[in-house]
Amino acid sequence: MKKIALALAIILGLGVAINMAQDAAKPDKETKSVRYVGTPSMKTHKGLESHRIALAKYVSQYTVSVEIDYDREDVGSTQPSIPGIPGMGGPDMSDPFFRYDIGPFSGLVVGPNHILISDRCLGDFSEDGPSDAVQAITVTLPNGERWPARVLGRHQQIDMALLELDCVINETCPELDVLKFPNKRIELQRGEGVVVVGRGQNPLGTLVNDGIVSALERENNRAFQLDARIGNSTLGAPVVNTKGELVGMVTLHNHATFGQASGVSYAAYIDEVQDAYEAMKEGKFIARPPSPFMGIGANKKWPDKPGLEIGNVVPGSG
Repeated sequence: MKKIALALAIILGLGVAINMAQDAAKPDKETKSVRYVGTPSMKTHKGLESHRIALAKYVSQYTVSVEIDYDREDVGSTQPSIPGIPGMGGPDMSDPFFRYDIGPFSGLVVGPNHILISDRCLGDFSEDGPSDAVQAITVTLPNGERWPARVLGRHQQIDMALLELDCVINETCPELDVLKFPNKRIELQRGEGVVVVGRGQNPLGTLVNDGIVSALERENNRAFQLDARIGNSTLGAPVVNTKGELVGMVTLHNHATFGQASGVSYAAYIDEVQDAYEAMKEGKFIARPPSPFMGIGANKKWPDKPGLEIGNVVPGSG
């Protein structure tokens, strides 16, 4: 009896082993259907790298460096106030990660002697120019020439301002390469690659950051979100897709909220940029509309029943 049981066990074991060997020899269709195809070859990487370099070189022809001289006392007295959350505190404005540093910034050449920049660079809003803290604006062209500039218009709704080179001093104007606007908004997809080309601390050097489109239809469909590392130097820089098409401009970036190079950045859609440019060419100064504000504060006393009691109401709010 024992011999029969032993023989059956041996036969069963051999059958399992044969089946396992046959299964190993068969192609696993289900596994292969979901398996990652593998990393691209170095040849593909080199091709992408060469394309990015050529793209940055092309866009840099239309990107300038913008330096703004501030009255430091005025700037210091108008630091942005960040409302704290009771029990939570707020960002430490002495931390360089949160502090909004002074340029240089990037600008985009969009017309004869016309440079678009981020409106945040100009300080508090004024209906006839920059804030009182701004003493001078200097634009460094790609060829190294430095030109004074004045504010021609401001559009705070999408955080843009228009500069005009002051050609009176030299009695002539430079010939600038103009990056033309597309005929319509370039449709973007989440995950699509984009490249930001600006000017860094060295105005003759190019600052390149690439990333992907993180989200669409931000700021009431005026902007899209990207994860490129944005700092002060790339505020106002053009954003292009991998085809070299102008899709947006870096604006609407609140460093006090997101911090420097946080990977959370906004860019205005290019058709919004063009509409704002047409308005600012006419000398228009468009202020940011008031933000929604409820203006209700809770009673600081510990509640003796469910819910919170209203402690105060800010006049004119709601």
